[in-house]
Amino acid sequence: MGMKTKLLIAGVVAVGAYFYFSSDDEPPADTSFNDAYVLEDGSIVAISASTPERVRVRHINNGKIQAFYHHGTNRFDVTNGFSNKEVIAKGEFLYSNDGKVIGATLVDEGKSKVIERLPLKHEDISFQSGDLKLRGKLSLPDGEGPFPVVIMIHGSEDYSAVEYYSLPYMLAANGLAAFKFDKRGTGASEGEYTQHFPTLVGDVVAAINKLKKREDIDPGKINLAGFSQGGWIAPLVAKEADIQSIMVGFGTVVELYKEDRWGYVKQLQDKGHGAEELAKADELNKILQSLIDNPTDEAWDSLFSLNDKYRDEKWFKDIAGSDSVLGQVAERALSSSYSFIPEFVWKAYFRYRSNNKGDNFNRLYDPMTTMRTINTPSLWLLAGEDSSLPTPETVTLLDELKQQGKPVTYKVYPGAEHGNVLFELDENGQKVYTQYVDTYFTDTIEWFKSQN
Repeated sequence: MGMKTKLLIAGVVAVGAYFYFSSDDEPPADTSFNDAYVLEDGSIVAISASTPERVRVRHINNGKIQAFYHHGTNRFDVTNGFSNKEVIAKGEFLYSNDGKVIGATLVDEGKSKVIERLPLKHEDISFQSGDLKLRGKLSLPDGEGPFPVVIMIHGSEDYSAVEYYSLPYMLAANGLAAFKFDKRGTGASEGEYTQHFPTLVGDVVAAINKLKKREDIDPGKINLAGFSQGGWIAPLVAKEADIQSIMVGFGTVVELYKEDRWGYVKQLQDKGHGAEELAKADELNKILQSLIDNPTDEAWDSLFSLNDKYRDEKWFKDIAGSDSVLGQVAERALSSSYSFIPEFVWKAYFRYRSNNKGDNFNRLYDPMTTMRTINTPSLWLLAGEDSSLPTPETVTLLDELKQQGKPVTYKVYPGAEHGNVLFELDENGQKVYTQYVDTYFTDTIEWFKSQN
């Protein structure tokens, strides 16, 4: 095998897919529309920024999603779904005398409809976590309080929660305060982006301590909403602070190496492969995992040898791009155009991963040990067709906790992908996402209302 291919695989294992992709910074999205709105039929939607040209509109009562393409003007086109560009209606935003968006009018099939912005209160809040200042936003219902509060815990994304998260508006429209903040190193928060669980737990605890000092927040009713990776972090926070309840959206209680393995297992299953192909993939993955702890020449040689052996087989091509380290390796190993990573980069990365700082905690962490020690009520809303997290194994472990008397509840949404979104397959077998699960938002809201 040539050195370029060796460096390719080493680089992928070392630093992941991030080094292979770059994108130009685009102008910031317009957040002036962000809030909850009521339709003429009494149903509520949450509008939040998406791109400089559009906002996303999420319907609480049925999970439907729309887009308002405004192109930086007060007029907009309405489309259904996440990516459908077919215009189904037209509209115009309405403004107060001081220039604030107060609603919109829609013209649909010749009929005019009005959307009104709800009288919620929003406050920008900065708080200190160690030496860093993090930016947050508190959304409050109409009224005096004190209110129960739900704190958003991020997934692994690196974008601004303050600008893009819409669940806080839904919660505030239903009588619950909600707080979102930019993860360190994202948005307007200081520091470097990290996925190190103890560090992220500390940031959430710092947010809790900040909110507890407010007269409009009930310090005895602090709740957590964790999404994806946040499902690992929320129970750790509950070990450190007095938490009323937890909702986890599309999360898991398995260890990280099992979560990573599921990415290629699910893709092999979906493409009709069986035990023989899975055993080959596991053989490769075992070497990849060992390289993180002990990057010996023998391990590298074994990886390169197996890569040469399997790269032309169909299953190898079918796992390419799956949500796993092995899937990223396969995708890059099969690519005809790629950049190599200098040797010093991946060696430095392995030194970083092999010490007890950074992400090493994550890889060794067993979430069930935490779940067995806390008695915080939790609701897990799981995607039945999740290609990122292993829902079947998660259900087994949650059942085990329930049998032990832990206050755990879960619901599996059949046909839903990661994010609790529904999809259809196009003519090429690719997923086209259509909307959220119809009860996902209402299940979330009713859970927190019942706990508070």
